[in-house]
Amino acid sequence: MPSPLGTHVTHILLAEFDIDRGSSLAHQYPEATGTDEGLLAELMLPDGAHLRTEDWTVFFLNQSIPDPDKISTAKSGFDDDYNNNTPLLYALNLVRTKHDKEARRGAIVKAMAICTRHQYLHIYKPILLLALDKYFQDPSVKCLASLYEAVNSMDVTYMPRFSAHEKAILRASENKDMFEEKFIAYENSKKQQDTATQSLKDDSSGKGLVINDGGDGGTDNSCEESNCKKASYTDLMPNLSKNKDRHFYETKVVYSGIKLPIRVPLTVNPEEVGDFSLIKLITTFSPSSPHPFNHAFHPHLDSSGNQTHPIILLLNALLTQKRIIFLGHGHPSGDVANYVLSACAMGSGSGGVLRGFTERAFPYTNLTNVEDLLKVPGFIAGVTNRIFEDHSSWWDVLCNIDTGKITVSKDIATPSYGTKPDERSEEGTRSPSASKTESWGREKWDTTDNEFMAEVMHAIQHHYGETSIRGKFQDYVQRFVRLTALYEIETFGSTKIGMMPEDTDHGNILGTGLAFQDENSKLREVAANVNRIEGWRQTISYKYYQLDFQYYLKSRSIKAIDVYHQVAKLKNLKNMPEEEVECLYKALVDNVVTDEQIIEFLSYLPQNQGGLFPIGLGLFYPLKTVRNYTIELFNRINNHTTGSKFIQSLNLFQKHAYERQLADQKEKEQKNKLAMQNHEQLQDENNSNNSSDNYNDDSNESDIGVAITTN
Repeated sequence: MPSPLGTHVTHILLAEFDIDRGSSLAHQYPEATGTDEGLLAELMLPDGAHLRTEDWTVFFLNQSIPDPDKISTAKSGFDDDYNNNTPLLYALNLVRTKHDKEARRGAIVKAMAICTRHQYLHIYKPILLLALDKYFQDPSVKCLASLYEAVNSMDVTYMPRFSAHEKAILRASENKDMFEEKFIAYENSKKQQDTATQSLKDDSSGKGLVINDGGDGGTDNSCEESNCKKASYTDLMPNLSKNKDRHFYETKVVYSGIKLPIRVPLTVNPEEVGDFSLIKLITTFSPSSPHPFNHAFHPHLDSSGNQTHPIILLLNALLTQKRIIFLGHGHPSGDVANYVLSACAMGSGSGGVLRGFTERAFPYTNLTNVEDLLKVPGFIAGVTNRIFEDHSSWWDVLCNIDTGKITVSKDIATPSYGTKPDERSEEGTRSPSASKTESWGREKWDTTDNEFMAEVMHAIQHHYGETSIRGKFQDYVQRFVRLTALYEIETFGSTKIGMMPEDTDHGNILGTGLAFQDENSKLREVAANVNRIEGWRQTISYKYYQLDFQYYLKSRSIKAIDVYHQVAKLKNLKNMPEEEVECLYKALVDNVVTDEQIIEFLSYLPQNQGGLFPIGLGLFYPLKTVRNYTIELFNRINNHTTGSKFIQSLNLFQKHAYERQLADQKEKEQKNKLAMQNHEQLQDENNSNNSSDNYNDDSNESDIGVAITTN
C-alpha cells in the first residue's frame, strides 16, 4: 500500500468528459484530496478543451481565505515548516482529446493531473505525457499507481539545499560551476561507489585478477601501477562534471522501463510556480505607442497620472491587493494560467521580496467557482469566458490577452485619501500620515517608473534573458519596500519593515535604508509613491513582510551594518566624506569574516549587475588606508570558494589594480621581513662580539690576579 502522501507527488487525479454526465472525476490516487470532486473536474477539463488536441494548465489546492487578523501568529515565510499543516498543493494538469469515430460525438476527452508540494511542477511534463497515453490504452487505476510510484521514487537525496543568500548569488550568476563544491563530494563518492561495485563484479567474474607474466615472483610493481592508474582516474573525476550546469540538479524518473532525465531547478523563489515567462507578460501589455488611460484617477494605481505605464499600473494593482483577472477568450487555459503565474512573480519581486500572492491566485477558473472566487481578497485569476468582462463589479483590473489592454473597473473602490498633482488637499481627504509631510502626494508626477519601464523594454529588445528581467523587478519591489520603511520612519518615527539605526552598530555614522543624492531627491521619490505606499500598508503581503523582516533581523549573519545601504552609497553617491568612506571599508573588513558573512555580503553584489565593482572602487581611493582595507577584504573573499569566482569576474581594470597592489604589498612585506631578519642577525652579531670582549676582559683580569698572587 503506497504512502498517503508521497515524497514528491501527493495525489494523481483522473477526470473525463461524458456526454450524459458532463465533466466527472474518475479517480483520485492514493486517496481523496478533500476538494469538491465537481470543482476538480471543472478545473481539469477547462472550457473549450474539446476543441484542442492537448492543453496544459495549473491549479492550486488547499487554498484558504487569508485572515489578516491571524497573520501575526503565523510562522515566518523563511521557516520551511510554515503552514505545514495544510500545505498548498500545485497541480499540473494535462487534458487531451482523441478523435475516435466509434465514440459518441467522435472524440474522447480525458485529463490527468499531478499534485505536488514542489513549485517546479513543470519537470513532470514528460512523464505526464507518457502516463496519459498509457491510460488511454489501459484505463485502469493501475496506471495511476505506477505513475505515483515512479515519480515518488525520484532520487533527490543529495540535492543541495541553498539558503536565500546562496540562491540569490546563483540566480544572478551565469557561472555554471557556482557552488560546485556542494555537488562534487557526492558525485565523487557515488562514482567511487560505482567503481567499487564494478570491481567486485569483475573480481567475481575473474576479470579483476592480476596475472604476473614473469619477474622474480612478485606482483608489487604491477599492483603499484594498477593503484596508480586508479588513483589518477579518481583524481580526474571532478573534471567529468565540469560541463554540468549547477543551476539544476540532475536526476531521473523510471516509468514503464523508460529512463526520463529530470533537471530540477535550484534557484526557484517562494512565489515562482512553473515555467512561466515574465517577458511574455510585459510584451503583451506594453503597447508600441503608449496612450493615456481614460479611467478616473485612482491613487493606488495611477502613480504617474494618466501617463502611468500599463505594466506599472498592473504592478500597483498587485501591490495594493486589487482583484485582477486575465481574460483570454478562445485561448487555451494554459495561456491564461501562465499570465497569472507571471503576475504573482512580478508582484512579489520575483518571489524574493514579498509573499502571499500564490495563495490568492487561481491560474484557471470558470463560472462555477465565481462565488468562492469573490470571497478571496485581492484574487489573481485566469479565465477564458467573456462573461467576466461584462461583470465589472467582479474585478478591479482586467487584462485582456487578445487586445493587450488593461482596464480599470468603473466600480473599483477608491480610498478616502490620495491626491492628484497640484491639487490642494482638503481636510479628511489627506493620507492618514500626511500631517507631517504636507507636500507629499501633491507634487507633479515623478518619471522614475517610466524610466524603469524604458530600461526593461530596452533589455528585452536586446535579448536579455528571463532571469535578468526578473532581477530588475526584484530590485524595483525591494526599493519600493525600503521606500515604505523610510516613509514610516519619517512619518511615525519607527518601522517594522526596514533597518533602524539601533539595528546596527554604526547606524548614526554609516546610515541605513536607501541612499539618496540629497534631501530633495528623497522627498521627491517618496512624494511620487506615497499613495501606493498607503495602499500597500493595508494588504496581507505587507503584514507577511513585517514578520519576515523581523525574522531576518534575528537570523542575519552581518549584524553591525546595513550592507544594502553601504553598497547603494558606493554605487550612487559622489563626494562622500573621507572619514565616512574609511569607516565604511573598515566596517566591511571587521564584519565580513565568516563563511556565512561572506555569502550574505556577496548576495548584495549580484554578478549580473557588476559583482564586486562598487567595492573595487576602493582600490583607487586617495586614502592609503582605504586601499589597504579593500585589498584585505578582497584577499578574504578570494580565499573563499564562492568568493574566488567573484574575484575572477572582476573587470580587467580592477583586477590588474588588485593584483598589482597585492604584489606591491607582498614585496614590501618581504622587504620588511628581510630587513627585520638582517637587523636581528646584526643584533645577534653585536651581542656575540660584546660577549667575546667581556670574556677577554675577564681573562686579562684573572691573569693579573694570578701574577700578583705569585709575586
